[in-house]
Amino acid sequence: MLLPRRTSKAWSPVNVHVEVVDPRNVPRLLRWNGILRDGFAVGRRHVWSRSDEATCAQFREPHPTRVAVLLLAEIDGVPVGAAEGHVRPGEPADVEIAVLEGFRRQGVGGALLNALRARLRSVATVMRAETYSDAGVDFARSEGLTVGIREGRQVLGLPLSAHALAALGSAPADVDLLSWSGRCPEKVVESWALLRSRMADEVPMGDLTRTAVSAEVEAVRRNEQRMHDQGYTLVRSLARVEGEAVGYTEILLSRADPEIAFQDDTFVEQHVRGRGIGRALKSANLRQLMRLPESADSRFVQTYTSLTNEPMLALNRSFGFEDIDVLTILEGPLEESS
Repeated sequence: MLLPRRTSKAWSPVNVHVEVVDPRNVPRLLRWNGILRDGFAVGRRHVWSRSDEATCAQFREPHPTRVAVLLLAEIDGVPVGAAEGHVRPGEPADVEIAVLEGFRRQGVGGALLNALRARLRSVATVMRAETYSDAGVDFARSEGLTVGIREGRQVLGLPLSAHALAALGSAPADVDLLSWSGRCPEKVVESWALLRSRMADEVPMGDLTRTAVSAEVEAVRRNEQRMHDQGYTLVRSLARVEGEAVGYTEILLSRADPEIAFQDDTFVEQHVRGRGIGRALKSANLRQLMRLPESADSRFVQTYTSLTNEPMLALNRSFGFEDIDVLTILEGPLEESS
């Protein structure tokens, strides 16, 4: 959520026009996605963004349990900002607001936020926003949000040479690793679903509202299908000790825009931590990534880790991940305080 600081909550420029984007209007959808992407990337390096192909696929078949709102802001007919809000009823609404660099501090962010509030108030009472800038934090705080957590964004250069892959090391002797791409094999899908649910229960969330993740196999299969339809290859590794699944990791690779791969979850059960299983999982998954033809054009893999999770930050740095910037996630009432 890249938000300009407003000097007065009550002020909004009369020449900012905000419209709802119909995702069935593909040219308008792609214009919206481009503004969101460009505004989000201002002043940052190695920024991952959702490709146009993934955007079209995502909104061609909307998520069955989520409400989504897409907004485009214009000044005198020129697109200058964009916003996205999505929420499962009863959960915090996730909102993103981006304003192009030359149009900040003109009330565009405020106009978009007001429009999001108007369209989400029937399905949510709490909203959550992300920003990489001090100005964004100040703006969100002025709107009643408080800092929930800060996460470091780290990137690792790709491709990894055979020598670099060999230097990553191997798994402990008593740990069995299974790596693949795409759907979970039937023999481990129940374990994968359970580990995902436990990850959601234990991942550092700071002061943010924690939401549950289903441990049902059907939820895993639905997510896999949606990610495939949106153009992503799922690169996965699972660790087992004495036949028990104890950890997993996952990388998302966009087939349409593979330059930056996204390191998603890495989780190890608490009773086996400190034995090198997290390192073994990450090593195995990077090797799996490098084996895929789709990764030939990948130049970076990025990950996010809570600044309070020093063991994982240190592990990532030991792989060669570079600290790039800090993401601040804030949360607060959807409705503006009186």
